[in-house]
Amino acid sequence: MNRTIAVVASLVCIATAAVAQPNDPDKGNAKALMQSGLKLFAAKDYLGALAVFKDAYARFPSGKILLNIGTTLVKLDRPAEAANAYQGYLDSPDLDPVKQAEAQRVLADLDKRVGILALTTTPSDAELDLGESWHPAADLARTRVMPGEITIRVRRATYKPVTRTVTARAGATETLTIALQLEAVTPIPTPSGELGPTVVVRRLEPETRSRFGGIALAHVDPSNAGAAAVVGLAVAVTERVGVRAAAILGPYVGGYAGASIALLTGRVRPIVAIAMPMFRSDGMRFAVRGAGGVELQLTRSFAVIAELGVEHLLNPQDSVTSPTLFVPALGISGRL
Repeated sequence: MNRTIAVVASLVCIATAAVAQPNDPDKGNAKALMQSGLKLFAAKDYLGALAVFKDAYARFPSGKILLNIGTTLVKLDRPAEAANAYQGYLDSPDLDPVKQAEAQRVLADLDKRVGILALTTTPSDAELDLGESWHPAADLARTRVMPGEITIRVRRATYKPVTRTVTARAGATETLTIALQLEAVTPIPTPSGELGPTVVVRRLEPETRSRFGGIALAHVDPSNAGAAAVVGLAVAVTERVGVRAAAILGPYVGGYAGASIALLTGRVRPIVAIAMPMFRSDGMRFAVRGAGGVELQLTRSFAVIAELGVEHLLNPQDSVTSPTLFVPALGISGRL
């Protein structure tokens, strides 16, 4: 990694002259953005520099800007995205031969940390989604991803959508061919009773799920032979991070606020959770909870959650012998 950073330092592309010509407004804007991005990069504001470089590339898609994007992503320790940017630079027609060998060395180092997916679809003009947005299959024919389970969705009009899961391994290439099947067709009767033209009948699946959903968990206290239900709202902040706000229903009534983080994506997702339960028992009582567990995605909309957790009472009643309790939880979550 240190060697990669050292090489990267020499790859920051001060290429604004090649990016812009005064008679093209888009190129001129890209030039100004490149100068701003380089200043942010020099000030070690890598997130700011990345946003500016991406804006410049959107205005004028030069491979030299891809080199700056990849270099900034290395500084941010986002190796899969960086490797894809470097590959785009090496494939671009305006590749700088002077920087080519150094870029290839950086890409080789990055490829030791990421997995490579070689994807082929039938038909070839299908669209792929690796968890963020839809892209033409040709754009993701060979793409880098972080190691772990990767869910791949494939779609095309008049074909049945397909979902596949593959495990990406660092330094390895996973080859996957996905063939879509045509949707069934249904003849439409005409007023005379004759069969008219056939049409494709399919149910369109939403491109993205709602961020909002529900959650219902049963928290069990084995030490005191008690239990309580936690029922409320779950909001997906990102694909891996969610927050929960719920009511506690049981021997004691209260509220529950917390968050969960999925360590991997895919159908089986290890999770960690933190929360603050609040309930009324001879006054308001507050606790903190930490848990680890697993979320099993049964369908697109529903998942089963199992957690092993520990709760610590911050202001226990005098009658409580131990403020720290082992409290596992089991329940379901749903999102449309």
